[in-house]
Amino acid sequence: MARPYSPLAIANEFIVRCPHGDGIEHMKLQKLVYCANGWWLVFYPAAPLVNEAPQVWKFGPVFPSLYRVLKVYGSSAIKYAQSRSPFDAPDRVDEADEETLKLIQWTWRRYGHLSSFALSDMTHKEGTAWRRAAVEHNFRVPEGLDIPWGYIAQEFRGIYESESERHPA
Repeated sequence: MARPYSPLAIANEFIVRCPHGDGIEHMKLQKLVYCANGWWLVFYPAAPLVNEAPQVWKFGPVFPSLYRVLKVYGSSAIKYAQSRSPFDAPDRVDEADEETLKLIQWTWRRYGHLSSFALSDMTHKEGTAWRRAAVEHNFRVPEGLDIPWGYIAQEFRGIYESESERHPA
């Protein structure tokens, strides 16, 4: 599998890296995939990490294909890499794609300690791509509204630039 990856492939990389086999809740996986893609877009704005735009949903950005696969878990921890059907192998990032795997590890170190709800709250803050898209529709968001890639890139570029200013090299 090559870039762009399915959101499920990125989510599976977080699942297999979860320490002690504790598993990760569905909502947290949605936000981790969103953050990984957002940071990717800071450096590669013309080439998203994932092959599907996240949508504006009540609890923040959601990748619909990932939702369809993981919704059966509800709020339970997901402990094993998932596949779309009983006959498919789990989607995974190509093991030779060191850049993507490095990003996933970095994203996990940065956000993995946060709860699902903390990550959801983070995506709702002023200046986020989710909020910008929701405000444009007066919070009456039509079903299936994609968050534009450019909005996501701007959100994470802003975080990157803010942190660079606070901690110059």
